[in-house]
Amino acid sequence: MSKQPRRESPAKAARAHAEARTQAKAARAQAEAAQARADLAEAKVEGAKEQDAAIATALQEDDEARRRADLEEVAEKEAEAVPDWPPGPPAGRGSG
Repeated sequence: MSKQPRRESPAKAARAHAEARTQAKAARAQAEAAQARADLAEAKVEGAKEQDAAIATALQEDDEARRRADLEEVAEKEAEAVPDWPPGPPAGRGSG
């Protein structure tokens, strides 16, 4: 018996090569799917940031509108509380 290592048959080597190619393709497909999921997650984060900014702007505008309305209401009440100037003739005293 010779001590030389046995060589694989060409058919077995071809099957092993085809299996390696299939595994490499599957690994690439998994990597592409993972990248697509990461891109989707990033897009969702950006969308959430834009939505948060829009909500913050709307809330700020609403707060400003409420403050203006409150100030107008206070100004109206103060205007009603201030007597007319110059004062008219006292009640019950006519000119005459």
